[in-house]
Amino acid sequence: MSSSESTSQTTSEAARRERRRSNSLLLVLAVGFLVFGAAAGALYYTLRPDTLRIAVGPPGSDDYKVIQAMADAFGDESRTIRLLPIETNGAVEALALLGAGKTDLAVGRGDLDMPAEAQTVAVVRKNFVVLWAPSGSAGKGSKRKLALKIKEVADLAGRRVGVIGRTPVNAALLRVVLSASGVEADKVIVTHFGTDQTEELARDLTIDAFMAVGPLDSKVTSDAVAATARLRGEPKFLAIETSEAIALKHPRYESEEIPPSVFNADPAWPGDKVETVSVSHLIVARKSLPETTVAAFFRQLFAVRQAIARQVPGAAHITKPDVDKDTELPV
Repeated sequence: MSSSESTSQTTSEAARRERRRSNSLLLVLAVGFLVFGAAAGALYYTLRPDTLRIAVGPPGSDDYKVIQAMADAFGDESRTIRLLPIETNGAVEALALLGAGKTDLAVGRGDLDMPAEAQTVAVVRKNFVVLWAPSGSAGKGSKRKLALKIKEVADLAGRRVGVIGRTPVNAALLRVVLSASGVEADKVIVTHFGTDQTEELARDLTIDAFMAVGPLDSKVTSDAVAATARLRGEPKFLAIETSEAIALKHPRYESEEIPPSVFNADPAWPGDKVETVSVSHLIVARKSLPETTVAAFFRQLFAVRQAIARQVPGAAHITKPDVDKDTELPV
């Protein structure tokens, strides 16, 4: 073999070895990229936020504002849960969507009919029943004089009560209070007023007493009390003395007290504590949601609650449910 042929053979062998090394390197790189991609994909899948749908309404309500602020707070930082608010006409529709499996969470009032698979996650706010009657007569020339002043719930028999809020559950709650106080509910006439009709409520001289259901710092309630006091005389707040019995018979309600001066300082409205009942607005979840997902939502909610309250004061009412109390709705 000539020297030129030997040199050519050596060069070809070296080239083959170099190609094998290059192919091996490319294979290693390809496998490495595949492993990295698979790991990155698994990590993304593991760490990606879960998006929970939450039904709430109506738009513009206190509940809707709180949930929207909550969704914004959840989206501002790297968190494991995101919220997607679903607008509804109110709590009844929100709970119906939950029952139909079209949402993961819903905001509803505790004395509404709950879906069978609903479970309580958090309390959005407590609504207190406030009952009061005017101390003045129904007006000039009216036959309804001071002698007909209402001093207690039992005096509401045969009277007309103006209820703030058009939801039928307020009227149903009033019937519970009346029945527990020995008053036949059918003998009390209920007239509903919108939350923006406090002046009309106060000017309606056919109304003998008034009822509001909301947080104690509710502007609607305080405005209604002030309007009736201005036009009908100082308010007489009616104690629901059977509140504990109501709470025992109807676990969806709680026995509470309205503190003195909560609606006005001078003069004090009320002048002393007043026994009443409350009903909670709740965030409820489907039982089929993974427990770890609900737990993550719960932790995030109470981590951002104070931040939300700075934007929407109503968020300050959010509390943890009482796990030690027997309720109709499981926690």
